[in-house]
Amino acid sequence: MSLAPGTHATHGPLPQIPTGHTGTIKLGVLLYDGFDLLDVMGPMRVLGEELNTLNIEIIFISHSLEPCSSSQQVKVAPHHTLESAPKLDIFFMPGGIGQTFYTENPTFVQLIKNRVEASTWTFTVCTGSGILATTGLIDGYAATTNKSLFEWVAATGPKVKWVKRARWVQDGKFVTASGVSAGIDAALFFVSQLTSVEKAREVATYIEYTWHENADEDPFADEYPYTARP
Repeated sequence: MSLAPGTHATHGPLPQIPTGHTGTIKLGVLLYDGFDLLDVMGPMRVLGEELNTLNIEIIFISHSLEPCSSSQQVKVAPHHTLESAPKLDIFFMPGGIGQTFYTENPTFVQLIKNRVEASTWTFTVCTGSGILATTGLIDGYAATTNKSLFEWVAATGPKVKWVKRARWVQDGKFVTASGVSAGIDAALFFVSQLTSVEKAREVATYIEYTWHENADEDPFADEYPYTARP
């Protein structure tokens, strides 16, 4: 597998809202049994916040319309399937113990790949970057993932430039967050790039969250042998 130096977690500008896009930004959230609840709801709390001034519609999608149960025993009902969902501006993939339901099924991998290719932005949290890596679309790109499962996820994409020490990594249209709560930091980064840093700080203050603004400052990397400093 390829490992990036571990610094400079932002690589080039994040694509802006396309010229002429005056409607709602459609954000599709991929669900499955065993997804991590905070991986999803933390970023959605930020991106759906009225203060951020972004006109975002959050759409839950899955392989079927049956409710999906998170690892924390909260069920969420999808609005659409992978096949039936409208075109998505942001395609979001959380991590969780059930993600192999998708990654081990070539049909679902192709459906997810199609959604990623059609999106303006793709956002993953935690081991969700392993779902993205399975599509092959981030080969050659920098990405990160949950520190406690870093080695396992990195093996799903041996051509990805995995960054061990990062709260989140942005490379082109791809934003990959580290473990669980790091998704909130990455969502605030999204807000800062699509509105302003001041607006992102305002949202962070409103939800009483201390935003890790510097993506390279990862306070959890040293807690795990594989991502700790030598």
